[in-house]
Amino acid sequence: MHFTTRILASFFIASLAFSTSGSPAFGEETSKGWEVILCNPLLRKLEMDNVWLAAKATGAKGIEINVKSDLTCPNLFVGKETPYRLDTSKNAAKIKIHAEQMGLKTPVICAPVNLDPKGAPAWTKKLIEMAPFAGVELIYFPVTTDKFSEQTIEDSEFVRQAVAMIQEWVDLGEKHKVAITIENLSVYWNRAEILHTVLAQFPPEKFGLNLDPINLYWFGHSINTVYAITEEFAPRAKYFHVKNLAHPPEMQLTTRPIGFEYEKNSVPVPEGDLNFERIMGWLKNAGFQGYIGIEDDSLGHYPKDQRAGILQHDIQYVEGIISRLK
Repeated sequence: MHFTTRILASFFIASLAFSTSGSPAFGEETSKGWEVILCNPLLRKLEMDNVWLAAKATGAKGIEINVKSDLTCPNLFVGKETPYRLDTSKNAAKIKIHAEQMGLKTPVICAPVNLDPKGAPAWTKKLIEMAPFAGVELIYFPVTTDKFSEQTIEDSEFVRQAVAMIQEWVDLGEKHKVAITIENLSVYWNRAEILHTVLAQFPPEKFGLNLDPINLYWFGHSINTVYAITEEFAPRAKYFHVKNLAHPPEMQLTTRPIGFEYEKNSVPVPEGDLNFERIMGWLKNAGFQGYIGIEDDSLGHYPKDQRAGILQHDIQYVEGIISRLK
């Protein structure tokens, strides 16, 4: 390990003892418009000394934090440790402090959760309360059943339970000044009829969507259907994921099985089938003002010494589109 990075890693571990006080200024203006951040698990794949240095190596403006049901952050790593959690305001604030020391933001949380007939789990409510102390402006909950790729309950029951959970989150989000969204994924949320039914229950200013076009492609929609659904739901997008796939030409215009050769055909953002200049033009027309998260699932195809460069190129590509759209 290089001497400088060794010292930085030691600093981050030692600084966990720092105490913090005060609360974030809820509701104050942010500069979030169209800034590019990285989804947290990608940084693990760079195999660097700590998560903050990994993010800086890519040129990202910030990190989307992955949070588990025990409120730990498994991919915010310092050396071999994962010392961050959002169980108290003091612990949450350490995330913001350490990010800002490296010139980074932590504006978005991804918190996967299983559909629960009893309503929103207690840990998700605690997360909404603690998130602003970590510098978080938006939480998206990927809501799934125990079978990600199989329909296990009827659509109507899925919608009923999802709406009940979301209502609790939206009420708390309004109280704590945190935007709440869900993500289009799995066998339910990648269908326009499910999205329509659920989104219609909430005012757009109170609840929206983490829009991910490649999740629609994963589901098996043809590329033209992906474009149609993406354009349709762009007005409800409050956050946006970017990744890409390169299917054989004969498979792009047809309906495919769920997950068809997803891992095999994942590619860096500029190289795939989806035209993100076109898609982001729809976001602009819809008045989108959120963050854009890179979620490149192709990194495993490349040696570790090339991965930071791939993410850097992804970011530069997306920032180039943003520059042209402005």
